[in-house]
Amino acid sequence: MIASVPVPLRRFSQNWLANDELAVALVRSMEPQSGDHFLEIGGGEGRMTRALLQHDVRVTTIEVDTRCCETLEALARNSAGKLSVIHGDVLEYDPPASSGPELRLVGNLPYAIASPIMRWTVKHHKIVSDAYYMVPIDIAKRILAPAGSSERALLSVLVGWFFDGKMIRRLGPGAFRPEPKIKSAFVRLQPHEPPACTARQQHCQTVVQGSFAHRRKTLLNSLRQSGWQRDEIERAFATIGIDIGARAEALRVIQFARLAEELPELIQ
Repeated sequence: MIASVPVPLRRFSQNWLANDELAVALVRSMEPQSGDHFLEIGGGEGRMTRALLQHDVRVTTIEVDTRCCETLEALARNSAGKLSVIHGDVLEYDPPASSGPELRLVGNLPYAIASPIMRWTVKHHKIVSDAYYMVPIDIAKRILAPAGSSERALLSVLVGWFFDGKMIRRLGPGAFRPEPKIKSAFVRLQPHEPPACTARQQHCQTVVQGSFAHRRKTLLNSLRQSGWQRDEIERAFATIGIDIGARAEALRVIQFARLAEELPELIQ
């Protein structure tokens, strides 16, 4: 442990890796290549940052905690220009278009905002080469849930539209300090071509959100309560071949793309 490391704060949802060996192992699983550019979300005390800097890579770390930024800035001064520090909230950060599509994302995500960061990643998918995130195990299961799984949710489809997910490693509470009350997982998101779809992307997201807005209802009733007319939905189902009693978690991403093409855009 290096000196003058700040204490994790609950208000920032900080649970840091417990030791350097774990950070090194996680970075090794990412297979860093010479010249890679990593955007680290939540540099924290710098444990993952230091593990990354053991390789011939560039690292930009974004951190909201002023105390941690001071620690990271000290690390940057001795990094021979390999490390840049941004003091700010990642959810308000727009990476420059020139960053990608070779930008590699990594982060031990603050668990309280893990889902919003996943949505942020989806928003910036065009500049992402891949992403490696530490998240709560329930978020990991949701991201990876296939069509038909009871764990499939809105986040499954939003992420699955642009990325393939894989669980790299499961970790217990003892891997962090302070110890969280839940288990965690280190997951990889690998970009893939989104489904061909003639509908606007915003409309696609509106359809997906409407589909999962009322989880206890059938897909038809959830879409009805989200603003579409029953006859519009039934025609779309008939065209695509969706069962009238289907639920949102049963659909594959490509079926949501077809549904977005068949349903009209809602007038706000």
